[in-house]
Amino acid sequence: MWPALNFRACAGAKIADVTSAQLSALSGTTRYVTISVGGNDAGFTGVLTECATPWWAGDCNGAIDGVQAFIKNTLPGRLSTLYSAIRSRAAGAKVVVVGYPRIFMGEDCNAATWFSPAEESRLNQTAESYHPNRLGHSSGYAPLIGPLLAGAPARTATTYGARVPAAKIAASQRRHRAVDARIEPEVFRRLDLTTPAARAAARRAGIDLERWLARH
Repeated sequence: MWPALNFRACAGAKIADVTSAQLSALSGTTRYVTISVGGNDAGFTGVLTECATPWWAGDCNGAIDGVQAFIKNTLPGRLSTLYSAIRSRAAGAKVVVVGYPRIFMGEDCNAATWFSPAEESRLNQTAESYHPNRLGHSSGYAPLIGPLLAGAPARTATTYGARVPAAKIAASQRRHRAVDARIEPEVFRRLDLTTPAARAAARRAGIDLERWLARH
């Protein structure tokens, strides 16, 4: 007997979106709940965008300081209220709160970004709003969540995803489409160092932008 899945995750969702649009999926018969939220509330995509710029074009440490202050001082209260709302709707459910993955492993090897090792370390220590791909889910999240929920091995959790046709899952979520459409996804935009603002920053730092771009 496979459990009935109500998948409500939505890119860009914040705590308020979960409360207003997603908690309706819960009831007194709900047995298991998994949730990961908070990165969008902290504005972590904006921090990543800031930190992806060269040192002379942005203030990565300042952005991280700001988001860390939010995570320390504001986010805990919002999460506590959310978890209480989950418990009130699904009093008998087992709830697993999943964090964010750490994706930086050292030196930045992406030609379009300029994360320094020190910045990557600070970002890993803070949070990460990128989401895992299929391999990340199967080899990272499934082994973590499966045993915590029902004592099932990772193989069972992974097989469940393979046995439920994507079309069936999509059909079950269509009734939520109108609500989910109001949630704006967070977007990591490709950097443009040729804008007037970027050129001005380069001049302030004494950078010959054309020569710098030619080398990078």
